[in-house]
Amino acid sequence: MTAAIRSLADSLRRFGDDRLEALLVARPDLASPVPHGIGPLAARAAGPTSARRALQALTLPELHLVEALAVLEDGASPGALAAAVSAEPAAVGPALERLTTLALLWGEDALHLVRPLREGLRSPAGLAPADPSDPDSEKAQALLDRARADGVPAPVLDALAWGPAEVTGDGALARTLEASGFLRREESGLVIPRPVHLALRGGRVRRAFSPLRPAPEGPEVTERIPGSRAAQAVERAFEALRLLGTVRGFDEDPPGVLRRGGIPQRDLRRLAERAGTTVLAYATVLQSGWQAGLLGHDGQEWQATRDWDAFRERGAEQRWAELVLAWAHGRHLATIVGTPDPSGATRSLLSDLTRRDGARTRRGSALRALRAAPGVAATAESLAANLAWAFPLVPAATIQEEAEAVLAEGEVLGVIDDGALTVLGDALALALDDDVTTADARLAAALHEASPPPVDEILLDADLTAVIPGRPSERLLPLLDWATPVSRGGALTLRFEAASLRRALAAGRDPEDLLALLTATSRTPVPQALEYLVRDEQRRHGRVCVSRASTVLTAPAEVLDLLQAAPEAAALTLHRIAPTVAVTLSDAGFALQVARKAGLSPAAVGPDGRAGGPELTHALTGGGVDTDLVTVDGPELRLAPAEAVARLRAAEDGEGDLSVTDRLLEAISQGAELDLGIVDGRGGVVVRRALPVSLDGGRLRAREPGKPEEFTVLVHRVTLG
Repeated sequence: MTAAIRSLADSLRRFGDDRLEALLVARPDLASPVPHGIGPLAARAAGPTSARRALQALTLPELHLVEALAVLEDGASPGALAAAVSAEPAAVGPALERLTTLALLWGEDALHLVRPLREGLRSPAGLAPADPSDPDSEKAQALLDRARADGVPAPVLDALAWGPAEVTGDGALARTLEASGFLRREESGLVIPRPVHLALRGGRVRRAFSPLRPAPEGPEVTERIPGSRAAQAVERAFEALRLLGTVRGFDEDPPGVLRRGGIPQRDLRRLAERAGTTVLAYATVLQSGWQAGLLGHDGQEWQATRDWDAFRERGAEQRWAELVLAWAHGRHLATIVGTPDPSGATRSLLSDLTRRDGARTRRGSALRALRAAPGVAATAESLAANLAWAFPLVPAATIQEEAEAVLAEGEVLGVIDDGALTVLGDALALALDDDVTTADARLAAALHEASPPPVDEILLDADLTAVIPGRPSERLLPLLDWATPVSRGGALTLRFEAASLRRALAAGRDPEDLLALLTATSRTPVPQALEYLVRDEQRRHGRVCVSRASTVLTAPAEVLDLLQAAPEAAALTLHRIAPTVAVTLSDAGFALQVARKAGLSPAAVGPDGRAGGPELTHALTGGGVDTDLVTVDGPELRLAPAEAVARLRAAEDGEGDLSVTDRLLEAISQGAELDLGIVDGRGGVVVRRALPVSLDGGRLRAREPGKPEEFTVLVHRVTLG
């Protein structure tokens, strides 16, 4: 005969290794650090902070069961719980199993919700918090019968039954119900007492139970030309790489950095227009590259990071794999760039204003849901309903926004087409569960198999156009710097223009390399008109020289000579444009510091050339510039689940000594009393017999035996004999 489950610790001791691993994966905070045994694990799982955090991992049916358990008497049976959520006992079985795995409830015939959720869910399912003045269930039913007898319309009662406990209105009917005790007036207004509300609902907490996740819905995916969807996905994948390649142009004309981080909206629009694409597409690609660590800033300008050169040396398929994985695992949304946040600030690209806690998990869930609905062009509304079931505590507006973001951003990267996963998206959904190396290989292979072989030749015409009949090879990509795309599709048509040639020359491209490339790859000789155009622009280029400078230094010639000769000034890379004028790319504050180190006494001046005084000097030198590049944080679970369970089992078998924290957690899980030594402010120790209640945030809540009052003490002031 199996022993009865008397506590959460008893329940966890019956878990196999697989179930313990599932618990630690779903609640990684429980394994940091690994508890010294099952008892401490149970006490940590029942801690207020961890238990409330675990609510975020619940699906809609699981949340409904938790709400019902918070309303029912402790120790309710599975049958009573099923009735409370308007379901059959068999229908709630899978959700009950997962709640048990998550260590949020324990028991078999009598179910017990962990204490922080029972006490912390004050308004479950829209019911009012329990109040000492609440009528009992019999009186509540009598109040309902009286309301019906007094002629309160049935539609009114039905609306009150499944609505929130707070009631608006102050008419005659509201006053009558208040006078009878059916409604109670509080500071916030009229409220339906919980027992009355339950009587209205027929003793149920929820009107319906939804054990199955709704599938994405939409019209059937059709393909007039077989293979066209895959071809379009490949084209978008390589277009995303082309857009990312425009980051090379940041060296000559970098976008600025906002005070709160990010790219100014005007710079984003300018860059997108220059790249020949939409703001959304450009924002999606740049944000994915940023999350991959390819973009960063020094406080003034956005530039490619050190990883950029190594990234560019990889094959196109590998580069796309890294880019799309950065998007899938990212925590930012590109679709909300330019919209106001709750404080009214405009959300800028490449800033924390576009970050969403949990966005990575929800994006992965959406991709898996789309993969489970092949052949369906899912609408944003149906995908939002699918996500709302999986993440019921996330606001509906956020869910809708993220569903639209997955569809729009995924289309830019080639993984989604018209609401359905492409062949590349299918590979991405599978890669979400792979390690990084395997995921990279899977995605690169998917793009390679779906892509036609690259083309290594061009067709030149006398009208200054060039046609690349297919996907351009790496060898032909430099042509995109010299020409303007006219059309894309099965072939790429480029036009050589004076403006496009000037842009390439200004970026430092060599016209001789262009002519050599055209000669080597064209099926026909290079048209004379094109060669003349290139030579003419080559002759005109460089007549006027323009360079950038962040700071101007003026001084007598002999003073600038001294400064340039000082070893400290090497970091400034001064450029003399006149005997008494030098410029540098360094900011003014740094230039002031270097000049002082060189033994000079510089003064900061304003735009009008006048000395700005100590305020201006402090503004230039006091704050400093943060040159760290933005990074993306990593996973929460620091140990492999199997290793964490192995350590847990070893500790449970008695290997090693229990720390004070572990002994307190063990006592909490067993409901055992301890002699607590509490260090007072003078270094003395006061010993109190106490029953530990909870341990959270470094604070121990406990109470003395036989007394209802609790006291709190910092754990580092507790000793145990």
